[in-house]
Amino acid sequence: MFKRILILTCCLVSILPAAVVRIDVTEKSDVLAGKSFGTSGPYERLIGKAYFAVDPKLPANKIIVDIDKAPVNAAGLVEFSADLYILKPRDPAQGNGAALYEVSNRGNKGMLTMFNRATASSNPKTQAEFGDNFLLDHGYTLVWVGWQFDVPHTDGLMRVYTPIARNGDRPITGHDTPGDNPATR
Repeated sequence: MFKRILILTCCLVSILPAAVVRIDVTEKSDVLAGKSFGTSGPYERLIGKAYFAVDPKLPANKIIVDIDKAPVNAAGLVEFSADLYILKPRDPAQGNGAALYEVSNRGNKGMLTMFNRATASSNPKTQAEFGDNFLLDHGYTLVWVGWQFDVPHTDGLMRVYTPIARNGDRPITGHDTPGDNPATR
């Protein structure tokens, strides 16, 4: 199933203005000590990072503020990474073949709370944090990828890690418009 998700992601990015260049899994563990879920069997947790590259010259990417001032690699692409968190059936053949992806708000994981009636958690590990197991009992693979850069550096929260754009030798770290300094208001 994980390979299917990776292949699907690679196929989709051929039509999107971004590409996944690699995925590093730093932690692989059983969900709820190997408990079996419905006909899906045991689940595993994969935690790591996804690495991306985008073309700053593509029209769709030009809406990204200061992307033209970000560092580029040898191919002229801007690289960045994001936290990745996946819950999937240990045996992909026992899953239903579908993945649910949540665009996390403020780095949180709300999918289990919404669909499983679970207790909110940024790193679900207890039965209460998996709720009634609805999604797992039905064989879904659950995927979260961080997309906000300003999420607090707190364990379990999902974030994106962007390069720092530069204006000459000066880093661009916020509003650069004269008169837009909150300290002078």
